[in-house]
Amino acid sequence: MYADKTVLQVVGQLLIALLFVGTGIMNAGWKQQQHVDRMIDAGIPFPWLVLWIGFAVQIAAGIMLALDWHTPVAAALLIVFTIAASAIFHRFWLVADPLRRHFHVSNLFGNAAVIGGLLLLM
Repeated sequence: MYADKTVLQVVGQLLIALLFVGTGIMNAGWKQQQHVDRMIDAGIPFPWLVLWIGFAVQIAAGIMLALDWHTPVAAALLIVFTIAASAIFHRFWLVADPLRRHFHVSNLFGNAAVIGGLLLLM
């Protein structure tokens, strides 16, 4: 585990894992209905099922990343998760309020950076 990585690489990988595991637990713990309501508004079929599959992928792949276990597979799963979550929850072009639209665009840029970090882990 982490045998071929520098200390900075290990810290970076753990921080990325923390992002996914931490937000996955937080969202699964007390933000479920908020997410389901947004998914219904976006026209996502079977929102509860899609949401829980997303939580499972997010948390499991985050743990895999933290444990440095099948890291390329974990990174690939998290890339797919991030793209899907961004497409569902950050539809900035549908947001009329400029401040809220800016929030969504900023989140997309942050997600692009996270995907960049995951690509480096692959």
